[in-house]
Amino acid sequence: MSLRIGIPREVFPGEKRVATVPDVVAKLIKLGFSVGVESGAGDAANFADDTYRAAGAEVVQGAAALWAGSDIVFKVRPPSADEVALMREGGMLIGFVWP
Repeated sequence: MSLRIGIPREVFPGEKRVATVPDVVAKLIKLGFSVGVESGAGDAANFADDTYRAAGAEVVQGAAALWAGSDIVFKVRPPSADEVALMREGGMLIGFVWP
């Protein structure tokens, strides 16, 4: 069974970035990961759900399902307290350092 990477929609007001793009999703899948992307996660960055599907990702409806089903979560911003509560036990968070 492969590790599952989850890409949630960023919840910080005004944040337009997404933690990874479809081209990188395809590379992660080639490396043996499965990838789930929360529906709408890439909208503000001009990446529609269909572009993630075409790259091989599963588009997941809702943050709770995405977080609960992910071994590793990629984020741009630090998670909110609500997001941390959604994380499954033993999960790992990978984020960018916010200056």
